[in-house]
Amino acid sequence: MIGGLATVVLLVLALWAARIDLASASERNSAPLEWLAVGYKVLSAAGLAIVAHRLRSRSMYLLAALVAALVLGSLVIDAGWFNSTVGELASRLDDVLPVSAAFLELGTLFVGLGVVAGWLVYAAYRRAEVDEKPMIHTVIGLLFVVGVFLGPINAISALGINREWLFAEDFGQAVSLALLVGYTVGLVVASAGSPRLPE
Repeated sequence: MIGGLATVVLLVLALWAARIDLASASERNSAPLEWLAVGYKVLSAAGLAIVAHRLRSRSMYLLAALVAALVLGSLVIDAGWFNSTVGELASRLDDVLPVSAAFLELGTLFVGLGVVAGWLVYAAYRRAEVDEKPMIHTVIGLLFVVGVFLGPINAISALGINREWLFAEDFGQAVSLALLVGYTVGLVVASAGSPRLPE
C-alpha cells in the first residue's frame, strides 16, 4: 500500500518535470528530470541497503551496490576531468582504428558499465536464497528496464539525433526509477518487522 502510494507520488513528480522539459520549446530544460533521476537512484540504493541489512541478504547488498554504482557513474561521466581523459585516449586510438573518437568514447563507457552491471546482477541472482528470489527477480527486472534507458536509449540520444530521443532517455529513466523506488519502499516497510538472521 505504502509502496504504491510512493510510486504514484514519484510518477507525478516525473510528469511535472517532463512538463517543464516539454514546455521549453526553444531549448530543453532537462534539469528537473535529471535531478529526479539522481534522487531516485539515491533513494533506491539506500532502500535496498536497508532491506539487505535487515534480511542479511547478500543478493540485495549487491543490487544496492549496483544502484550506488549508477549514481557514482553518472557523476563521474559528467565530470570534466573524466571526459577530457577519455576523450584524449579515444582521439589517440582514432588514428589507429576505423571508427571515430566519439564512437570509441561512448563504446568504452557503455561496455565498461555493462560489464560491471552484468557481473553484479549475475552475482545477486546466483546468491539469492530461495525465500528471497521473488523480490530479487523483481528488482532485477526493474533494473533491466532502467538499463534500457541508461544503455541503448542513452547511446542513441548521445548521438544527438533529435530532442525526442533525449527526452525519451530522461523521462523513461525517471519513470522506471520511480517504479524501482516505489517497490523498494514497499520492501523497506515489509521488512521492518522481519527477524534478523544471525551474523
